[in-house]
Amino acid sequence: MKRYIRLILILTCIFSTGIINGQDRVTTNPDSAHIITSDINNFWRAFDLLQNQKATDDSLKVIKSIFVDNASEGLRQYMKAANCYEAQYLETIRKRRTDYLAIREKTEAIAGKKPLIMQYLRKFKTLYPALKIPVICFTIGKFEVGGTQFDNTLYIGCEMDAEIGVDILPQTIHELAHFQQKDQSPATNLELAMIEGGAEFVNYQVTGKRTIPATWAYGIANEKGLWKDFRPEKDSAINMKWFRDVPDKAKNRPGSLAYFIGFRVCEAYLKSHKNRKLALKELIEMKDPKKIFLTSSYQ
Repeated sequence: MKRYIRLILILTCIFSTGIINGQDRVTTNPDSAHIITSDINNFWRAFDLLQNQKATDDSLKVIKSIFVDNASEGLRQYMKAANCYEAQYLETIRKRRTDYLAIREKTEAIAGKKPLIMQYLRKFKTLYPALKIPVICFTIGKFEVGGTQFDNTLYIGCEMDAEIGVDILPQTIHELAHFQQKDQSPATNLELAMIEGGAEFVNYQVTGKRTIPATWAYGIANEKGLWKDFRPEKDSAINMKWFRDVPDKAKNRPGSLAYFIGFRVCEAYLKSHKNRKLALKELIEMKDPKKIFLTSSYQ
């Protein structure tokens, strides 16, 4: 999919069914976190077996019995929201077999990174004691969604992230930061920039890594010009040109530049705040994005 967006209105309205409707598997203890990677192994088992199937019906049975029927909570929610089951997976695998193979190694490596994930969760907890951790499902979709929320579950589309070069674990912390945010109804470019940039800022505090390095490299080198372009539009209705992970060829710019702007506002806010602990809490919860901007002294 050429137009990849991490957490935009489309995902909020279509893919997300609520922030925390079910609390039964949400924990505040990193050591009790539910981290699920079984979808990845099941996908590749089914993928390999497809090579031995001659009839379409047999291929569909393989995907259903091995992958679909054993889906994690997050994958089940994704399949329901996207109306995506064995037939749709088979069609995508046949069309994009090479693309799937290109991301296989990165996705299969996730299971072995659970200790690092736990390290990140513990670090997040030290920064924000009220941390709520939903079920985290690392799974494989049809190159549509890199990360979003379903009720009390985080869905991490590893194939999407791997394809566009997003570091999957920082992406997970980015999505976990969204799970803590109080404002989930942005109406303007600035509000969404603060929500997305805020999640990216929190991710950086936890992991020391960025999910989209090219955007940051461009932003640091061109910040004044970027802000000059964004400022007149900051209070306008959301324009996805600022949020899509799609380069602007006309201006020779990478995508997702509003993420960078929101990040820099959060950075300025934290630096100017005397009580850093309180400031970080406010940035994580993001109750009032516009207020944070106005008191950040960002220009």
